[in-house]
Amino acid sequence: MIKILIIDDDMDLGKLLVNCLMKKDYQPTYVENGILGLEKMKTIKFDLIILDIMLPEIDGFSVMKSIREISNIPVLMLTAKSEERDKVKGLQLGADDYLTKPFGIDEFLARVNSIIRRANYYNQQMEKGIIRYGNIELNSYCRTLKVNSEEIPLSNKEFDLLLLLMANKNQIFTKEQLYDQIWGFEGYDSYDEKNMVSFISKLRKKVFYGNEEYGGFIETVYGLGYRWRVK
Repeated sequence: MIKILIIDDDMDLGKLLVNCLMKKDYQPTYVENGILGLEKMKTIKFDLIILDIMLPEIDGFSVMKSIREISNIPVLMLTAKSEERDKVKGLQLGADDYLTKPFGIDEFLARVNSIIRRANYYNQQMEKGIIRYGNIELNSYCRTLKVNSEEIPLSNKEFDLLLLLMANKNQIFTKEQLYDQIWGFEGYDSYDEKNMVSFISKLRKKVFYGNEEYGGFIETVYGLGYRWRVK
């Protein structure tokens, strides 16, 4: 049975979500703050976390950061705020999706079902060493990329960067983070933002040939960096 952890200080909402999820044959666990949520994660392997931003003691952003330090479990963030910067911050920290309060139960369940479905498919592919979005297939064992069944030649750095982005879907990486992850110490003295922009541009052209309808794509998040965007 799929196990879902709900972290929200609104107990009435928490009970409502628990009841709705149980009716759909999910196994929900509710806690009212982030500290309890992180403790629960030590003893139970959850398949999804539903996380509110406005929490007592430690806020949802801090909880999100702590989750990503230990796990890639899917996270749906709940927020009463509609500001774009809060949504972007949640995604940048590694959230898979967000939902703004107040929301309808049907929309909530649709988001949950969608995240679970994507996560199951992704995990199945990762067990094979393959990440696949639409017509794009990245094989981490063979280090090959195929688009529409056609193999696309990539340099080692291009492959490493694409793997990093695709394996962390929707997570925003700054240019400096990408440089650090892919080039490491060898790149510290030679980092050049223009070179990074050019590198991303060339990789994007190799993968998409100007077409963004393959199930995912490299998105520029202006003022922040890049991410593998899954619609």
